[in-house]
Amino acid sequence: MAIRELVAAAAGVLSFAVYFHRGEHGMWAVTYIQLSATSLVGVIVALVKLFSWPVLSAILATCTTFGSFLLGAVVSTFVYRIWLNPLNKFPGPYPARLLGVWLSAHAHNRDLYLKVEGLHKKYGKYVRLGPNDLSISDPNLHDIAYGKNSWPKGPWYDISKPFDSMHTTRDKPTHDRRRRIWAPAFSDKALREYETKVKFFNDKLVERLRQFGGGPVNASKWFNLYSFDVMGQLAFGRDYRMLDSGELHWALQLLSDGAEATPPRIPLWSFRIIVAIPGLASSLYKFLNFCRDELEWRINNKTEGGDITGWLLKGYGSLKTGYKNPADDPMFQGDARLIVVAGSDTTAATMAFLFYHLASQPEEVEKLREELKPLVGGGEWSDYEIKNAPRLNGAINEALRLHPPVPSGVERLVPEGGATIGDVFLPGGTAFHMPQYVIGRDEDNYERALDFVPERWYSKPEMIKHKNAFAPFSLGSEGCIGKNLAYMELRTLTTQLLLNFDVALAPGEDGNRLLYKSRENFTTRLGDLDLTFTPIEE
Repeated sequence: MAIRELVAAAAGVLSFAVYFHRGEHGMWAVTYIQLSATSLVGVIVALVKLFSWPVLSAILATCTTFGSFLLGAVVSTFVYRIWLNPLNKFPGPYPARLLGVWLSAHAHNRDLYLKVEGLHKKYGKYVRLGPNDLSISDPNLHDIAYGKNSWPKGPWYDISKPFDSMHTTRDKPTHDRRRRIWAPAFSDKALREYETKVKFFNDKLVERLRQFGGGPVNASKWFNLYSFDVMGQLAFGRDYRMLDSGELHWALQLLSDGAEATPPRIPLWSFRIIVAIPGLASSLYKFLNFCRDELEWRINNKTEGGDITGWLLKGYGSLKTGYKNPADDPMFQGDARLIVVAGSDTTAATMAFLFYHLASQPEEVEKLREELKPLVGGGEWSDYEIKNAPRLNGAINEALRLHPPVPSGVERLVPEGGATIGDVFLPGGTAFHMPQYVIGRDEDNYERALDFVPERWYSKPEMIKHKNAFAPFSLGSEGCIGKNLAYMELRTLTTQLLLNFDVALAPGEDGNRLLYKSRENFTTRLGDLDLTFTPIEE
């Protein structure tokens, strides 16, 4: 008995040293569980049927042997993590070096960006957040890891499989092929087509805000409704009429509910287990079905003017995916989900935080009006007239700096062989994020880092101490392809609102719900913000 269990424990140690210690295993978590369960049942049946063991004895012997194997593997894992892991030189909470789920549990209120900021204040620019994970707020790494020759994407990106998108695919050639198909959808020609549609919703939001007669408005809610309506039109040529109804579309509510049900920054292996359990990920699958249905609708229906899916369909045939119907392609479905999330959450978040700061500093509103009125004149205007307005762009950049829509950043892997940044050596294979929320608030990078100062982006460049610190859209060939569309949308809506309303914090509003109750689900889910939009008398 003891010999069998010792041999099993030794096999567990060997399995860690030879297999589990090498490579990535998160995607195989469910398979490992299934193989283990099948093997246990098979051994028990074999002992009973072939060797005439009593059933209870067979179960006991099998389970203790398998338990000894697990014990050997687990003990080996913890011995490595406690004493041998090269990341042990990096400071951070001790439990983080042992458990990959520590960060998710620590940020159970979805205030991950605030928790990470607190850890950086305590431990410095390099913080250990998991057995193989770092959070790095050193902007010297930005261009190196995310620039032209970006480092490989980390395991987190596999969380979407099999519904990879252009953004989440980890295969660089596949990403580059897909991005070439996406590029025409964000050309100057396409943006000019989109602007007319954006203006339609800008006008509609202005009219809806007028209906409140200067009374309190939950700006977070209405910016969300606006951004999702714009997204539907630009993505699929569909008007979901959320601004009309004042309610979130059912599918987007599913997206929100699904995100809320998943712990933040959850390890890949645990997410794969969750989605494999019937019922636990029902909201996610319903939302994916919605994306497929919208693709199917768009394929079968022509829309007036251009939309992103229309541009993607024009180049789809060159990909040679093997799918006769693009709506059946899991990666095209992933692209649809990417458009929905990246094209809505990010805009709503930036607008809400921007108008919080403008409402808190009325003098900024007046300065912006002084800049904008001569540019737009008294008639029709477009983004062309305001595109280079320094104060407007500076205000938007300040909102993006202080409140990046993806606050904790995106994951990369240190290349094989490791890399040295200054005097810090990063071991090869290390996964890391660069938290934009932390970087944007660091006095090493910005003078008066916590203050909203649009001038730092045009007339006071000395207030930017580190030119590589600002990267809310990421960088390089894998940065956000919709950056120019986002700026156009932000500029035109901000201008239209400021020329039509005086904006102020509603009575009793201090911004704390927005600043400290917003939740991170990769992108930012906004806390409430009550503002007043008082129509300007002509």
